[in-house]
Amino acid sequence: MKIIVEPIHSVLKKVVATVDAATCLKFKQNVLKKVQANAAIPGFRKGKVPLDILNRRYADIITEEVKQSLLNEVIEHLKSTEKLEIASLVKADFEETTGDQQKVSLEIEITPEITLPDYKNFLLEEEAIQVKDEEIRDFIAHLQKQQATYEVVHREANRRDYVKIAYDGVCDGESVDNFKDVPHAWRKQKSTWEEVGNGMAPGIPEIIDGIVGMKVGDKKDIKVLFPENFAVPTLRGKEGCYTVEMQEVREVKMPAMDEAFFKNYQVKNLDELNDFARKSLVERKRQAYAGQQKQRISEFLIQSVTCDLPPSWVKREAEKVLQEMVNLFATHGVKNDLLEEQKENVIQKAQSIAEDRVKLNLCFEKIAAQEKLKLEGKDIEPVLIQEAMQRQITAQKMLQMVQKNSQLRQEIQQKAMQAKLINWLFGYLENQQKNIEKKKD
Repeated sequence: MKIIVEPIHSVLKKVVATVDAATCLKFKQNVLKKVQANAAIPGFRKGKVPLDILNRRYADIITEEVKQSLLNEVIEHLKSTEKLEIASLVKADFEETTGDQQKVSLEIEITPEITLPDYKNFLLEEEAIQVKDEEIRDFIAHLQKQQATYEVVHREANRRDYVKIAYDGVCDGESVDNFKDVPHAWRKQKSTWEEVGNGMAPGIPEIIDGIVGMKVGDKKDIKVLFPENFAVPTLRGKEGCYTVEMQEVREVKMPAMDEAFFKNYQVKNLDELNDFARKSLVERKRQAYAGQQKQRISEFLIQSVTCDLPPSWVKREAEKVLQEMVNLFATHGVKNDLLEEQKENVIQKAQSIAEDRVKLNLCFEKIAAQEKLKLEGKDIEPVLIQEAMQRQITAQKMLQMVQKNSQLRQEIQQKAMQAKLINWLFGYLENQQKNIEKKKD
């Protein structure tokens, strides 16, 4: 086999392979024998159909099979003899030459060679986790609220009550509902629950504040100001008016801090509950710190990759990112029309994220090889569960999908390997810096 490799650019190469007549004949005979073994033609026993008859009847199929065999042979030769690490096959053309030789012209993308930075000496930010008494009080108050009861009361609504209200808004004499793409919370509500006076609640701020003092059956007009970044451009910065009706008032009754309450958290008293709250908050902050440092490590690795990337890899990853973004927008109620308006920006963002993911994966693959890290079953399970939760299906159903779909299986394995690598690298750097601190002491 004669091979000529010509660079098109750094990750794209043109390959012209000329396969001799004897090799072409061998592949054709091998294909004919496979066809003969399975062919069922009336008048002939299975496996005994003459080769010339098969050659005439299945000429197109045999030709395509031979081409695929030749293509596989060329690619294997490029890997073993030319030492090319092929990222993807862009296109392949076949041309018969004199003497029954076969010329195969390919365009291939190759995996770029990267130089890893000094990742083992990357400096993590100092871990300084502190928990304030106020945070512990808020944590315990949240635990209480989880077990609170909500009792109907016949009085004016006070702050922190939960109330059921109805409302409808107008702006410039027109119903707010008539404007396109108005978020759900700002549309007409026949019945909705709100926490009175809670400025952090997701509803309309002026309404949440304005219903203080209302009783069941009361109606009230409340002026609102549409935010400057409101989803509907024509309403931004304008004043509107909502007519609100109070339907029900419920007072929040917090549970007593007694033995039954403590038992729910496997503690005996308030002191132990405070310890439980402190440990929970420390762990929460510890996870947040780890997440921030892993992000810094990833960004450090990404910035180290300055070479060209295989376009097919980036395109494939960009398609995944784009689908993820569309799903996220749908979850947050973003309308298709608004998405179409931002189409160009969304596509550019997806492209940028895809490039970073490809760069990071190149780094991870090289680190895995250097550190001899291999994927194990225990590494895949958490990723499977996370994917199942995102798709809102059971873990068992997700497992069945992975077993049937090789591409999905490959994606899950890649995510699991990335998670293993970033966790390993964070753990390595953390232990290294702790050892340095011990030596200083």
